[in-house]
This record gives sequence, C-alpha cells and structure tokens, in this order.
Amino acid sequence: MRELFLDNARVVLTAVSDRRVADAWDDDSVLENQTVGSLSGHLARGSVWVVGDYLDADPPDRPVDFETAAEYFTALTSALTADDHAAIRQRGAAVAAEGHRPVVEELAGKLDRLGRTLVEQPSDRLVAVFAGRVMRLEDYLLTRLVEQVVHLDDLARSLRVEPWSCVPEAEALVVSCGAEIGRLRYGGTSMIRTLFRDFDVTLPVL
Repeated sequence: MRELFLDNARVVLTAVSDRRVADAWDDDSVLENQTVGSLSGHLARGSVWVVGDYLDADPPDRPVDFETAAEYFTALTSALTADDHAAIRQRGAAVAAEGHRPVVEELAGKLDRLGRTLVEQPSDRLVAVFAGRVMRLEDYLLTRLVEQVVHLDDLARSLRVEPWSCVPEAEALVVSCGAEIGRLRYGGTSMIRTLFRDFDVTLPVL
C-alpha cells in the first residue's frame, strides 16, 4: 500500500505540474466554488502532504476508530457540515494563493520526504486523522488514494482533457472502496442493483 500510494502520488505531481493546469489556475473547476488552482491545492494538500503532517505527530495511544477506508468516508459523509465543507474549500484556496510554481515545488518536496518517511514506519503504525480519530496507516493511505484518483478525474474534467493515467492497482482499490462505501450507506441490495443492473453488466449464462 505504501508503494502504491507513492506511485500514484507521483501521478498527482505530474498532473499538478502540467502547464495546462498553470494556464487555467484561476478558472472555475467542475467543483462548486473552486477554481482549478484551489482544486489543485486541495489535491496536493489533501491527498499527499497531509500524510506527512500526521506522521510527524506522535502515534496515538488509543484504539482504532475506523477499521476500513470505507468506514472513514461513511462517517465523514454523515459528520461534515456546510461549514466544514467551506473550510475544506478555503484550505485549498489558501494553498492555491501561493501560486502554481510554489505549490508544485512544495508538493515535490513533501513527496520526496514521504518516500523516505513511509518506509521507516512500523507495520502496525497508527495515525490520528479527522477529529483525532484513529486509523491504521495502511487503511488511511487507501483514503488518500481515493482522494487522488477522484480529484485527478475532477481536474481532468475541469480542463476538458483526457484523464491522467492512475496506477491500475490504485484505480481498482478505489473502485472497490467506493462500492463498499455505497453498501454501507445504502445497503447491499442497492449496490448490487447499481453495479450489475444500472451499469448493464451482463452475467454469462453457463
């Protein structure tokens, strides 16, 4: 998971570094009340360098709150308020205000440091994330893969360009996590019908 996170984080760096992103920095993105720059800032901060911030803190000495990435997202969906969403957008805008080149340089530096820091962490490393809730590092890294893959697509749609190619294993894990989030939120029956009927997946008759 650690190598997968780092490999896909390099895709994020490639995307944010793209000249097309720089040229559209102040343009509206496909996300409400976010420019291409603030979306890029959120992508850089929220999907990559926040990991280093959490690893710099002492490991929490308390039980795990979220056993899976899907549990994390399901809980956040219920807990986040309009003010919380506004604060998330403001953090992305604050990063974007630094300008395209400084954001790229900071992202590259933090990613380089993460490449060294992650390998040093014990296999049972815990991190305190949203509101101090505790997760295993590997499970938290999957939440960052979700952020990477989903917002990379948002960025591509904002620019009306072909999406950047994510690491296939990362994309597969994100799809699986998304299906599990749907199951937890809406029930197994709804997700089975969505996946196999709404998407017209034909089951072979053997």
